[in-house]
Formats: sequence, C-alpha cells, structure tokens
Amino acid sequence: MIKIIKNKKITIRNETKKTEIDNIEFSISIARNTRGLMFKKSGRMLMEFIKEGKSSIWMPFMRFNLDIIFIDNKKTIVDIKKNAVPLKILKPKTWKLYIPKKRCKYVLEIENELAKNEKFDIGDQLNF
Repeated sequence: MIKIIKNKKITIRNETKKTEIDNIEFSISIARNTRGLMFKKSGRMLMEFIKEGKSSIWMPFMRFNLDIIFIDNKKTIVDIKKNAVPLKILKPKTWKLYIPKKRCKYVLEIENELAKNEKFDIGDQLNF
C-alpha cells in the first residue's frame, strides 16, 4: 500500500560527508513527480518512484538550473548531473533528458551548485 504524503518537508543527511540539506519537498505521487519543480522560481524536491529504474528528468518550464542526484533503493548516490539547464524552445542544445548511469529509486532536485557546496559524490550514503 502506498502512503499519501502531502507537502511534507524533509531533511536529507549525507552520512558519508556528515552534511545536511533541509526544506526538501518529498513526493511519491506520479503526477507530482512528473511536474517536479516546473514553474517554480526555486525549490528542492525528493521524488520517490514505485520501482527502481532509469528514471529520466526533462526540464521544460523550469526557471533555474539544477543539480540532479540519482539515489538507489539503499539510499546510495548512483549518479549526479550538475548544472542541468532548463529547456529553452529556441535553443535545441538545451533539449536534453538527464538519465542516470545506474538504476535509481529516488531523484533529488536541488539548486545548482548545492551538490558541489555540500560535497555530494557518487557512492555517498544518504539518510532520509
């Protein structure tokens, strides 16, 4: 059974680096995961998917660059896409899908440079 959690804010702790990121919106809804942070001027979101897979991120209607962190079912970072650029209609180079190298259960979208500043790396163990 899937629990419905509405507008829950969580903190993610990087157990490997002993750092935290707070004020993260948590989503398990398919519709909410599809929308992500579109149309917002800022924000942080952790999306949980029903099953592990290579969930891709597409960035139409985004207003800011993101760091995208892909996390497996053991809460280990399996891939990071830094400085993901929003899709711009007149710039085909921005028409990208961000796909992880390995299967993931969660995708964390955070402000550009936050992964670098908080020293998140592939292989780090998270707790949330």
